[in-house]
Amino acid sequence: MGLRPGDVNLASQADMARIGGPPYEYLEVLRREAPVWWNPPPSVDHMHIPCPGFWVLSRYADVDAASKDPSRFSAWENSVLWVDVKENPIALQAQRSGLMGMDPPQHTQYRRLLQPGMTPRRIAALEPFIEAEAAKVIDELASRDRAEFVFDVAAELPMVLLCQMMGVPQEQRREYLRIANNVANVEFAENFEHNMFELYLFLDALVKNSDKLDDDTMLSKYTHGEVDGRALTPDEITQFFVTLSIAGHETTRNTTAHFVRLMDEHPDQRALLLEDLDARLPNAIEEVLRFSPPVMQFCRTATEDVEIGGAAIAKGDKVYLSYISANRDEDVFDDPNRFDIERPNASAHLAFGSGPHFCLGAAVARTQLRCLLGALYRRLPDIALAEPYTPMGSVWFNAITEMPVLTCPHAAGGTGNAGSSEGTQ
Repeated sequence: MGLRPGDVNLASQADMARIGGPPYEYLEVLRREAPVWWNPPPSVDHMHIPCPGFWVLSRYADVDAASKDPSRFSAWENSVLWVDVKENPIALQAQRSGLMGMDPPQHTQYRRLLQPGMTPRRIAALEPFIEAEAAKVIDELASRDRAEFVFDVAAELPMVLLCQMMGVPQEQRREYLRIANNVANVEFAENFEHNMFELYLFLDALVKNSDKLDDDTMLSKYTHGEVDGRALTPDEITQFFVTLSIAGHETTRNTTAHFVRLMDEHPDQRALLLEDLDARLPNAIEEVLRFSPPVMQFCRTATEDVEIGGAAIAKGDKVYLSYISANRDEDVFDDPNRFDIERPNASAHLAFGSGPHFCLGAAVARTQLRCLLGALYRRLPDIALAEPYTPMGSVWFNAITEMPVLTCPHAAGGTGNAGSSEGTQ
């Protein structure tokens, strides 16, 4: 018997673990039978924060439209998470301190402080640094026959670049990497509150010592910047960088890992890529972002009663924007469950969101991916999974926690293709 609406609770870690990966098949059922579906609270509250239930938007058009309508679908009202933080003032304020938890016009003003560092000219100036750091990462990988790819390889370049752009001193970067990775494991860490406090203290010290900075780093921009004619408080700046520390590297890390995984699972596409690496790599990256976006969803809160697809969404209801479903919408992408690096509209994906919250670092992420993956497949074109990868089983992130690889599988006697394709699972 096939799946029916309601067979999977999208807020349940247990259901995610049972499925073994993103619930593509279930979301296909929702798109077809119930494109606006009420998902009730999970039976087990694993995060000890109330989940009120939420409306799932599974079609591309609805996800895109809600993303572009912050006046009716607010990130500020009750956070971008499906949990209810409104009764916890500290948690709500922490959410509202980052760009993801703001609405225009405040969101626009804070975003404007960072935009000069994200211009094409600025990114082009950064590219030699990114290329050099990518070469170091791949040189280190090439010195080994086998490696754990996710945290030993894919995590390195995003964190180095984030440190560079933020202004984290060189001697503190390794410690920052350790703390930020601990905090990113939000759903599963037993000592999450301790990890968050450690991150806050680390960043608070950086912020309080950044008043003498006068450069293009984010720390300098926020320390000397103004919003509504006033300087930002140290706590506001620290809270912003807490959010950035979680979101600023995990997405690129997981896209890098998914790229290698998908090329291993689809040898025909890898062969196609290697025929003309420079020409095909950019669109291959877009197809990986479409096929396996690193963030599965974020939420908004309805600020008024609204009807979508015949469903009556009440003021205050949570609305779940399913990016992984939108990216496989049959009305937008032909044969959406097929991985095709030459797909003509691959870049139409919503992996970076849309509307006011379109990812500010999208161009930087694309540059990182192009530099690192280009260096990887020029140097180690036969890289392959050594054994099946381990999915995180998250309700938020399409993440991989471990993925051993063989750098030269033929020389080492490996066969590759060790991962199980996510296909339409």
